[in-house]
Amino acid sequence: MHKLYVIFLAGMLSVMLIASGCTSPSPAGTTTSVPTTTAPVETTPIMTTPTVPSWAGTWNTTWLNTDGNETVSVVTLTVAGQEASGNYSYTYPDEGTFTGHLNGTVKGQTLTGMYAESDEDVGYFIFELSIDGNSFTGRWVHAENQSELHNSTLFWDGVRVTL
Repeated sequence: MHKLYVIFLAGMLSVMLIASGCTSPSPAGTTTSVPTTTAPVETTPIMTTPTVPSWAGTWNTTWLNTDGNETVSVVTLTVAGQEASGNYSYTYPDEGTFTGHLNGTVKGQTLTGMYAESDEDVGYFIFELSIDGNSFTGRWVHAENQSELHNSTLFWDGVRVTL
């Protein structure tokens, strides 16, 4: 009877150990992974659209005239949406002061359009704004056909006036 009692107790002990989750130790050198309670955090990169500086403002400009002389003028531009307009004036010592008006379209860093002056001179221009928005380089042409602007060697460059 004593043997039966020991077998019975050994069996009960085994059932209790299994029920409590105790098992034999892992062999040396192995690890048991422990589940974590937090999920990995995913990060989403923040996408920003680069801001294109505005053409609006006052510009000190220099342009090469058709007679080969450089002309200095101040251009003031305003922008509404993609439409830009502005005024400028310059003086030739022997001829007097002339005024002009610009109308154009902004597409990114580029402003293209037409100019018209008080002496009925008209033509086309294209300006490229610098990355920092503080200067531009451009070309202009006195012509009735805008396609001639592509081959023009007459420059019109500007530097923003900061107040």
